[in-house]
Amino acid sequence: MRNILFILLLCNVMLLKAQSLKLEHWRIINSSEIADADAKVSQSSYPTTGWYQATVPTTVLNALVKENVYPDPRIGLNNYLIPDVSDEFNARMDLAKYNYLKSGRNPWQDPYWYRTEITLPKSYKGKKVWLTLYGINYRADVWINGRLVADKNDIVGMFRRFKLDITDYALPGANNCVAVKIYQVDHPGVPTPGTQLKVFGPVRGHSYDIFKDETLKISGGWDCAPVVRDRNMGIYQKVTIEATDEVVIENPFIVTTLPKQDTSLADVNIKLEVKNTAGKAIEGKVNALITLVNDVKFPTYTKHMEGYLKPIKITKKVSLGAGEKKVVELTSEDFPSLLIKNPYLWYPNGYGEQYLHHIKLSYNTGGKVSDTKEFDFGIREVEVGLNRVEVDGDKAEVEYGRVYYVNGKRVFCKGGWIQPDILLEESDKRIYDEARLMAEANINLIGSEDMPSPSETWFESFDKYGLMWWHVFYQCYRMTPGTETENNPLDHNLAIACVEDMMLRYRNHPSIISWVGVNEVLMNENLYRLTKEKVKSLDTTRIYIPTTSYHWDVDALTPYLKEDLPTGTTDDGAPDYNWAPSSYFFDKVREVYLQMFRNELGMPSVPMYNSLRKFIPTAESTANVNSPIFPLDSIWAEHGAWDVSNYCYRSYDNAIRTMFGDPKTAKEYADNAQFLSADGYRAMFEAANHRMWDITSGVMIWKINSCWPDVCWQIYDWYLAPNASYYFARKAMEPVHVQLNANDFKISVINASHRVLDDVKVTAKVINNDMRVAWQHSQQLTVSPDCYKEIITVPQHGKYSYNYFVKLELHDKAGRLLSENLYWFYSQHMDFFWFTSMEKPELKKEVKVSKEEGEYVFSICLKNESARLSHFNHLTLQDARGEEINPVFWSDNFITLFPGDEKVITARVAVSDAGGVAPTFVLSR
Repeated sequence: MRNILFILLLCNVMLLKAQSLKLEHWRIINSSEIADADAKVSQSSYPTTGWYQATVPTTVLNALVKENVYPDPRIGLNNYLIPDVSDEFNARMDLAKYNYLKSGRNPWQDPYWYRTEITLPKSYKGKKVWLTLYGINYRADVWINGRLVADKNDIVGMFRRFKLDITDYALPGANNCVAVKIYQVDHPGVPTPGTQLKVFGPVRGHSYDIFKDETLKISGGWDCAPVVRDRNMGIYQKVTIEATDEVVIENPFIVTTLPKQDTSLADVNIKLEVKNTAGKAIEGKVNALITLVNDVKFPTYTKHMEGYLKPIKITKKVSLGAGEKKVVELTSEDFPSLLIKNPYLWYPNGYGEQYLHHIKLSYNTGGKVSDTKEFDFGIREVEVGLNRVEVDGDKAEVEYGRVYYVNGKRVFCKGGWIQPDILLEESDKRIYDEARLMAEANINLIGSEDMPSPSETWFESFDKYGLMWWHVFYQCYRMTPGTETENNPLDHNLAIACVEDMMLRYRNHPSIISWVGVNEVLMNENLYRLTKEKVKSLDTTRIYIPTTSYHWDVDALTPYLKEDLPTGTTDDGAPDYNWAPSSYFFDKVREVYLQMFRNELGMPSVPMYNSLRKFIPTAESTANVNSPIFPLDSIWAEHGAWDVSNYCYRSYDNAIRTMFGDPKTAKEYADNAQFLSADGYRAMFEAANHRMWDITSGVMIWKINSCWPDVCWQIYDWYLAPNASYYFARKAMEPVHVQLNANDFKISVINASHRVLDDVKVTAKVINNDMRVAWQHSQQLTVSPDCYKEIITVPQHGKYSYNYFVKLELHDKAGRLLSENLYWFYSQHMDFFWFTSMEKPELKKEVKVSKEEGEYVFSICLKNESARLSHFNHLTLQDARGEEINPVFWSDNFITLFPGDEKVITARVAVSDAGGVAPTFVLSR
């Protein structure tokens, strides 16, 4: 192995070059079923009869699900029809009987072969040929044409890429076999307990030993994730082959600054490494070409960006000795064209446009191109500060909130956390759909403790939609100070190698605003210092936050953390992850304690019934309708209806039944839950709004999405169907917003934009359930940029009906509607039975459909011409089979129309998602 050139992938490849080949079509088999030697298996002549098809990227289990070997573990209790890698767990749950291997060997403990064949172009002859693995889990032997290129001692770790020189093994112009033998994680662990089958019962726990490896912790089970039986072993990201000449480009890094402390001038600095792989000296040139991206491509549409930049062309002579590597820096001191006047800048969602620039780097020698690298970047500068608040006027009792500035603009951070699909199944379109859902919800900051090394497509979508990203290296609760896990992961050198590759891979993306060591806990001192040093050596343009939150005795356990305190973010203490009245969130902000940059809080959020019935097979049954917990059962529990000490689902369920009565169907339960979710998720963001900058500087919910079909924390579900919490959270996150503070009934106008709201008008009404106005008020005001203004208090008592509404509107001086909001209340008893019993009037509908690029565009005018209320109307689109389509990008949903109201809603849906036929609009009542 020592004579084999094994290279960790250090080059930051974001767009594949024309000669790069993507290896997608493979076959897989458990290695225990193969008696032949590895060298023979990896010959192109080897027969693969009986092997399963696999489209890479894919984990082993996901491929077997696609091949109908196992049922989809995300549906119902199917996960208990699949054996686990742990024999102990299989014995406890009687799962070994589901083993698909005739040998009876555990199907996940032996390695799996991934094997493909490809004809390489004749043009590869005489060139360097490179095989790149963008993500494997967990170890691998790599074979080419019967010869071992690298083994499992070198190819290890889930969160880094591997680039292998296969020049001596590849056969240009001929058929080639690539065979990768994938090994299980070193410590798959035993699920403890691994089940979550009791409604309001205990959480499923974890496979704790898996925390020792550089792999995905939730594969061993989590409170919001099932135990993945194969622990996601496989090739979970793309595999490519490409050819270069002798000089290769590695690790390009674009740093942009605004040297005049304004937006009039941008300084672009380009740094890259060039490496001569030949045994002779080479003379050549580094070339750089920068252009403005005017047409930003999305899967179903193109966004045109106005502006013009004269292409910037730079050439620098670079000589290389035999085997030499050089760092080349292109600066504005040497190349004044890198100082760009009046630049087109990248801003976060809601604060400006997301302009991108394209750079093409090449090394030319002897009149030919040896290697090129191309990618998009954004011109922007991120700075940070701390907001300081004295608690109850006590100068000794101070809290701090992290503040981000992008291009000098202070950004009020609003968003949350996301997760990958539990089987790591994704497509470019789905990734863009999720990013679009988040952007259209007015989110500007997201993070993930469960996606240390996502595919480049995620970051490309974040860049285009203006979604700022916290990049977390080590995932939460893999290591906890003062416990037996404090030294995880076991191999610190491997952990740092993963950190290094993550940074080199992603650091050109403008969406990344912070490197984060770990979420909620902290590494031991050795790993803490190694990580900090590595971050400092690779990128000083972004703040490094070692942990998002700490809840232990720092003096006793982690005194070394003090040098990075205060972090300015936390998720400690209440509110946590269960239901609470809306006023509670406002009260907590007023208390100040740990609420300044709240990076986690949430509550359950049941999906709509059309989604629910897809993963809960008992959803249509009424057999146990008289049960006090109907429709909940073990399937619901496994998919999120668990609880420990009122931590998760119990209070949410209790509130649904208290406010709306006992449901007679699962659909009724899901429909009633939407009211609760809408009000709660809106309150979490509006509570942060109502003391914006005075106390709060950011708020993030746990979570935005779900890693599998779930009834718990989310604003859109695994099927990409938004529920009511999505639309009401989106309303609360809009940059210009009118709201009612739930704890004191003051009306606030929130101006998170950086422009004056001049002479705007607030209109407020209290409307009884007989549609009569019981109280009203209107007021003109001007609101300065980046602040809030409180005005009148809505009376909480009066001649109000048992259920009543507070309706708010904000108009500009031309009469255009800027924001609207609607709240529902009870006068005395905590119930909204009237909502579920009232008969909704028929609405007049005018629907227009057009087609723009790859999307159908709907314009829907709804009119309430009756004297009755039409409340909480859910709008959907259906395909030709009558099935609901998701995702659909609605301008609004869960629509309430009072008598005489009229509203125009737009909706966009991909032609491909609609099956190529214009969908049908459906108004649920």
